[in-house]
Amino acid sequence: MTVLAAVQEQYETFPYPPRDPERELEKLHTTLMSQLKVANIAIWGGRRRVDAAFRALDAGCGTGDNAIFLAEQVRHAGGHVVAVDLSAASLDIARQRAAKRGIENITFVQAPLEELPHLGLGTFDYAVSTGVLHHLASPEAGLAAIRDVLTPDGGMGLMVYGLYGRTAIYQLQELLRIVAPPSLPTAERVRIAREVLAGLRPDHWASYGRSTWAGEIELFGDAGLFDAFLHSTDRAYTVPQVYEWLAGAGLSLAAFGMPTFYRPELYGSSVDYSTLPEPQRHAAAELLNGKLQTHSFYVSRGPVAPAPSPLDETATPDWLQYDSSLARAQVEGRPELRLNFEGLDFQMTLDPVRRALLKLVDGRRPLAAIIDAVAAKYPKQPREAILRAWQETHDGLAMFRMMGMFAPA
Repeated sequence: MTVLAAVQEQYETFPYPPRDPERELEKLHTTLMSQLKVANIAIWGGRRRVDAAFRALDAGCGTGDNAIFLAEQVRHAGGHVVAVDLSAASLDIARQRAAKRGIENITFVQAPLEELPHLGLGTFDYAVSTGVLHHLASPEAGLAAIRDVLTPDGGMGLMVYGLYGRTAIYQLQELLRIVAPPSLPTAERVRIAREVLAGLRPDHWASYGRSTWAGEIELFGDAGLFDAFLHSTDRAYTVPQVYEWLAGAGLSLAAFGMPTFYRPELYGSSVDYSTLPEPQRHAAAELLNGKLQTHSFYVSRGPVAPAPSPLDETATPDWLQYDSSLARAQVEGRPELRLNFEGLDFQMTLDPVRRALLKLVDGRRPLAAIIDAVAAKYPKQPREAILRAWQETHDGLAMFRMMGMFAPA
C-alpha cells in the first residue's frame, strides 16, 4: 500500500480531529495558526488588510477546525476560504459543521495537497497547514505545492512535529510496529496498543513522558491513539531542520507561533545567548525546553515585514484573540498580570496607569490617542513614564500572542 493510500485509509476510518456537527454551535474551535491578526503581525507587520479580495487556504483541512475559523474571520469582509483534504469522511464532517454555522464562504475540495498547483484553485494570500506535512511521503513536495499557490507576498501558518518532545511516542511507535503491525485488523491494532500503554513500567521513558500523549487519547479516543502511535507515516523536525526545510523551498521563517518557547534566556540559564545568530538561539531554546512536541511557525514567500514598534504612536494596538473579551478578562480589574503557558510564567503589577492603558485598547484608537487620554487622567505622570509602562505591558502580552501593533492605514 502506498503512503498516500495508507494515510487516506486512516482518515476515512478515523476522521481527525473527531468532531460532532450536531454540537458545532456549542463552541468555535479557534486555532493559533488560523488567527489572522497574529499572522498579520508575524508576516506582514500588521499591514495586511482583510477584505473581499482576501483568499485563504486550509491545506489538509481534516474535519474543518482551521477552515471554519478562517471563514468566520473573513466572512463579513467578503473573503473566501478553500479547504482541501484527502479524506471524504473528514470533508463530510467539515461540510456539515459549516452548514450548522451558516457559513457559505468555504469551498471544499477532495484531493491530495501535493496536487494543489494543478487544481485550478487560483492563488491565496494565506495558507494554513497544521499537522499535515509531516504525514506526507515527501514533506518537501507538499511544502512546495502550497508555496506555488501563494500570491508573491503570501504567507503560511504551519505546524509540524518536534523531534525531542516526541521521544517517548517514537519509542512506542517502534514497539507497536512489531506487536501491532499494519497486517492486523485496525480494531486489533488499537486493542494491542491500549494494552501496551496500560502495561508500561513506571520507569519507562514513555511513562515519564505520559503527559506528551495521554491527553490526545483522553480527548480523541481511538482516533487520537491511532494518530499518535499507529500512523503509517510520521516524521518530526528539530529547529535547525525546520530552517533547512524552509530554505530549500525558498521560504523565510517569519516567526514562531508562540515565541516564548524559542527564547533561551527564559529557561533560567545564566549563559548569555544574546550573541548567537537567531536560528542558533531558537535551536538552543528547543534543547533547553526538551519537551516541544510541535513547532508552529509563520512563513513568508516574500520579505518579512517588521511590525511597528510598541512605541510607534501612529500605530494601533489591538487584542489578538478572536474574542477579545477573553483577553480582557485576564487583565481587567486585577492587581497583577499573571500568564502561564505550558510552564512559562510572566507576572507584572497592573497599577492604575497600566489598567487604564489596557482599557482603551480597542483596535481603533492609535497609540497616541491612548497615551494622551491616560496622560489627561493622570496629569502627574510624565508622558515618558506612561510610554514606558505601555511598552512593558505590551511586550508581556505580546510574548503570549495576546496583543500586537498594527501599522497605520
